[in-house]
Amino acid sequence: MHGQYLEIGGRKTYFPPFVNERFGGRPYWACTFASLLNGVNVAWRGQKPATADEIRALARASGDVDLRGGSRSSHMITAMRVRYGQRMAIERLTPERAKKRLASGWAMVAGVTYAALPDTHRRWSPHFKAGHRVVVLGWDDGRMRILDPMADRDHSYGGQWIQWSEFEPAWWSGEQLWFREGMGLPGPAVKTLRIFAPPRHFKVAGGTTVSARSASDPRNVVRATRILRDSGAAFDAVMEAGTKRYVRVANGLFAGLLIDPGAPGITADIGDDAPGAKPSAGGAGAAGAGAAPNGRAGPSALENVTLAARQAEWDRIKKEIDAGKPLPPRP
Repeated sequence: MHGQYLEIGGRKTYFPPFVNERFGGRPYWACTFASLLNGVNVAWRGQKPATADEIRALARASGDVDLRGGSRSSHMITAMRVRYGQRMAIERLTPERAKKRLASGWAMVAGVTYAALPDTHRRWSPHFKAGHRVVVLGWDDGRMRILDPMADRDHSYGGQWIQWSEFEPAWWSGEQLWFREGMGLPGPAVKTLRIFAPPRHFKVAGGTTVSARSASDPRNVVRATRILRDSGAAFDAVMEAGTKRYVRVANGLFAGLLIDPGAPGITADIGDDAPGAKPSAGGAGAAGAGAAPNGRAGPSALENVTLAARQAEWDRIKKEIDAGKPLPPRP
């Protein structure tokens, strides 16, 4: 079952086919696993069954023997491993890092104290005051959408707006389970269509938010930055992943990352009819060696930006994991 894309904060954000916990009789018990399935279907773009039976299957896979007593975050981790073969981890991001993820297409399965939410967000069960799980996603200037599994709505439900300042007092910040759009699906093969030597220039209009993506998996937005004034940078290649095309940035803030040349506010000539445009015959790794001033073979432009991309990925991973965990040396 397919979900939907909604425009939030200038970004198309994927919303899963909504499932709620309002099956069977009261008291409802499945908020953890209904919210988990909503998060899962962000990761799988709606390819998992959006049904009460799938919620029950997750509950069984969790090993929780007291479902009506309230399920713990550890039960979600077990359910993901047993039901889908996916190893996940509970995270404890700071509010600022959580906001950045929400702005980049991630969804968070979050624990909350229901009584601490505003009354307008408790209308589905106004007398309930205990612990609860919801999904929040999207980001638009201090607010996001909340999917409450107690909502009596169908698969097309896109949640309610809630201000972060209203959500945070109810939030159990130590129990975060995150799903990035499409992360459960096989990554697209990335290939190089065209290399430009020398690199070309692209323009960015002031006020544009540039979403820069991983060179190895363009589904992942590594950096999203609003450019205040007219600007630009160089790009040295056209890349293709699935049906989408990107340019690879060769310098500046987004060096080594991919951007969509057709995105609003971005102007880039990716045609092959200008001098210096060379079709690539070798896929993602194709490039000839450059020549150093002393006549010896030097690194090609592709090698330089590939290194920059690997370094950007390393920096991103370092920020995402807990401090103190070992990492291999930075490229």
